[in-house]
Amino acid sequence: MKRILFSLISVSAVALLGGCVSLDEYDRVVKHLENEQQANVAVSAENSRLSGELTKVRGENKSLRDQITGIKEASANTPEMDTDRLIAEIKKQWGMDKGGWEWVQNGNAVGVRLDDSGVLFKSGSWELTDNTKTTLGKLADSMKSKMGDSNSVIRIDGHTDSDPVKSLLKQGIRDNVHLSIMRAMAVRDFMATKGLPKDRIFVAGFGEYWPVEAGKDAKAKQRNRRVEIYMGTSEGLSIGRLPAGTQVSK
Repeated sequence: MKRILFSLISVSAVALLGGCVSLDEYDRVVKHLENEQQANVAVSAENSRLSGELTKVRGENKSLRDQITGIKEASANTPEMDTDRLIAEIKKQWGMDKGGWEWVQNGNAVGVRLDDSGVLFKSGSWELTDNTKTTLGKLADSMKSKMGDSNSVIRIDGHTDSDPVKSLLKQGIRDNVHLSIMRAMAVRDFMATKGLPKDRIFVAGFGEYWPVEAGKDAKAKQRNRRVEIYMGTSEGLSIGRLPAGTQVSK
């Protein structure tokens, strides 16, 4: 590069002197050539830097691809949860392997579902019927001996149909989520009277948003008005899944 610059300067000098060009013009040409040389040096340095960055990115991409491949292989080698086996084990633990209980699974938790086919609550309220109290008493007796484990907790999920709560507004009920919580609380309070530890019974209210039956006919509404009672570890009960088709806002 220096030889080229020297040659260019020499040629330029001869041309300028031969043509009687001013020294100012000569200096301008020399300065221009020096600037070009500096620009070339800068471009070369930037190219070297970008080459280094590209090598780094390629390495990171390979590392990520290897991680993804490892995760896929681990997932492929992990057996899916055998729902029937899990439910059978819970039935045995609860001492309820016989009887007409409706068993449900939500994530890693297994529980019992009570819908409104037996009339869970008195009309237009969250007060338990006598029939519901009898059923919950049997359930509490089965669960009580299993609550000696300090890791065991109970969660009661309340659900409603999609009918508005107009008649309950004057009683302070704001919407179906509020009603479902109050109903879950009523179940919680009753089961605590049967000897279950109140400090390990928790409630959740889902209102009309997690239906198990589509449609608005009487049978579908009856199925959707329900409570689900789960017993397990805090980790297991914190895991659930949305019903199929549920849209999640981003």
